[in-house]
Amino acid sequence: MFDSFSALSRTSLVAFWVSGLFAIAPLTIRASQPGPTQSVTLKWYPSTATNIVGYEIYYGGASGDYTNEVAVGNVTNASVSGLLEGATYYFAAKAYNASGVASPFSNQTSYTVPTAAAMLLEPASSIGAFSFNVNGPSGYTYVIQASTNMVNWVPVMTNTAPFEFVDSNADLFNQRFYRSVYSQ
Repeated sequence: MFDSFSALSRTSLVAFWVSGLFAIAPLTIRASQPGPTQSVTLKWYPSTATNIVGYEIYYGGASGDYTNEVAVGNVTNASVSGLLEGATYYFAAKAYNASGVASPFSNQTSYTVPTAAAMLLEPASSIGAFSFNVNGPSGYTYVIQASTNMVNWVPVMTNTAPFEFVDSNADLFNQRFYRSVYSQ
């Protein structure tokens, strides 16, 4: 769960096996705008083979089943866009020479595209009740949780965005905190 639509980034490691060289390189993942699709940027160390003229990135929604191929040329990074929020993708790479001979697949890495956080908007209170609007990507399901100490959270409502949450039991507590959690 992310709490903001602003520039999000995570870093992990990806290992590529290219032309006999095992290289570990950082994989930088960015989700910079809300929306139903996002992108991932892969970075790797170049092959030490002198006859390499480019790289191809392979990816798909199942481990080892690469349904997409992107020829990225002779660069050491590439962005793959059009990834669906909440989906997991598996990536591998190949290097190739001028004759078109490709290396075996690199080691595989995976990435689950984060979902946009729901925004809690327009809080309002009336006698005995507290309410706010939940605005997230349309059709996404969120669980509203409540806590009196911000340590122990209990689910109080599950609904599909956008929706209005009303806590008619708010007056039973001296203080109560709320949060939304994306539910797959």
